[in-house]
Amino acid sequence: MDSGLLKEDAKSKLSGNWPKAALVTFIIWLITDAFTQEAFVEFSSSGNTVVNPGSGIFSLVSLVVAGPLAIGVVYFYMKIESGNDPNVTLIFDGFQDFQRGFIYHVVSTIFIILWTLLLVVPGIIAAIRYSMGYYIMVENPDVTAMEALRESSELMKGHKMDFFIFVLSFFGWLLLSALTLGIGFLFLVPYYQMSKLNFYRKINGDSRLGYDDFYKM
Repeated sequence: MDSGLLKEDAKSKLSGNWPKAALVTFIIWLITDAFTQEAFVEFSSSGNTVVNPGSGIFSLVSLVVAGPLAIGVVYFYMKIESGNDPNVTLIFDGFQDFQRGFIYHVVSTIFIILWTLLLVVPGIIAAIRYSMGYYIMVENPDVTAMEALRESSELMKGHKMDFFIFVLSFFGWLLLSALTLGIGFLFLVPYYQMSKLNFYRKINGDSRLGYDDFYKM
């Protein structure tokens, strides 16, 4: 698995679509992460426990909408992949498939947390195992969320280390993005998302025009 080729192809596909992809990244962040915190309970400087109800509300909203939005993001990048001009509002089309997106997000999150409680490494493996589920659901409307979990796990057999190395290849860009006070993430996230879609195509044995010649390079 040559991560460099996947990433080069991603940059080529994103050409002309970077502004829209950056806007999508900002909208997703604004809805799911901007107003949430790691915990519902904070500790004040005096040592007293302070409950932050606003944090809890926004975290609950994030939990509810994250899955459908993830499906919408897949729609968006698959539209770019097909050579069409995507509309930013496409990310909200995932709410038409709300049930599957919500269930997949909640169940996969629970599984990942449970494995992480054992050790960090099993948690990472679980996250990798379930990383392809949204693509599977988008391309297979009849597949349930639970079936997508199983199919993602099956698809990633033999490719977990490939995906781990693939993710690590973005580490340098991650550091640079952090140094820009987060602005760089507006471009790093689209770069990663498009590359990840290429990864899915590769391990799924996609034979559509363009991929065969590209991956033989």
